[in-house]
Amino acid sequence: MSFVKTAEQVKEIEDLMARGQFTTESVTVEFTTTKEFVRSVLAPCFEPADEPIAYANVSRWQSALCGEFDCGIIYLKCKYGEHEGTTMLTLFVSGDSPVTIGRELWGEGKKLGTAQLYFDGQQAYGYSERNGVRLIEINAEFGPDLGPTKSNNSLDFELKAQPHPSGRGFQNGVNLVCLQIEEDYRVTREGTATLKLAGSPFDPLDTIPVVSVGKAYYAEGASCWTVPFVHELENPDAYKPFIFGQKYDDFRLFPKAARFK
Repeated sequence: MSFVKTAEQVKEIEDLMARGQFTTESVTVEFTTTKEFVRSVLAPCFEPADEPIAYANVSRWQSALCGEFDCGIIYLKCKYGEHEGTTMLTLFVSGDSPVTIGRELWGEGKKLGTAQLYFDGQQAYGYSERNGVRLIEINAEFGPDLGPTKSNNSLDFELKAQPHPSGRGFQNGVNLVCLQIEEDYRVTREGTATLKLAGSPFDPLDTIPVVSVGKAYYAEGASCWTVPFVHELENPDAYKPFIFGQKYDDFRLFPKAARFK
């Protein structure tokens, strides 16, 4: 190994980045929020889905790209042009390499956090924690194994933007990254669940209205993420409130030396 990669090594690395391959075990809960909330947090390029459906997910992953990690995720259903899919309102991930590559490659708003899944027979408990707060908690009860399932028609949309080195505006604008998700699950189950969302000044999940909680889903198997298209978006300044509100901690809230207050 070296601080400088050979041409062959660079190609191997790029091949891994071009096709994000993972094994995963996840518990996901569907819930209904409000149309007003969804509209308020969706960036200008998105339209709300017909119904204000969201998903809370706690999961663990092993990848061919960046090692092992755990996740806590809140997804919102949305539309981008003629396409319907999801976007991640917030995403907590364990491990520095998974956080780094997800942000720099796809524009995911990953933040460093922890997540755990525990099982006792048909019962499952999952949580995601950050800065000492359990932000997502799921208690679920699942039915029998429904068998394997495959699909390749799920889309997730992310906004890729990097602050300009001057601190003003974005370098290289704002890009919409479409991720196509190919799922190959060995085990799937459905059930019921309770969902608790908590908040902190950095992660205000407690402001997400939970109108009702729907089905819970368990899945174990493989997941592959590729990028069918990337679109550069107009008027990048319009995305500042969403980029700084969802992809970064609020820099104003960190403790500061007396001279800077």
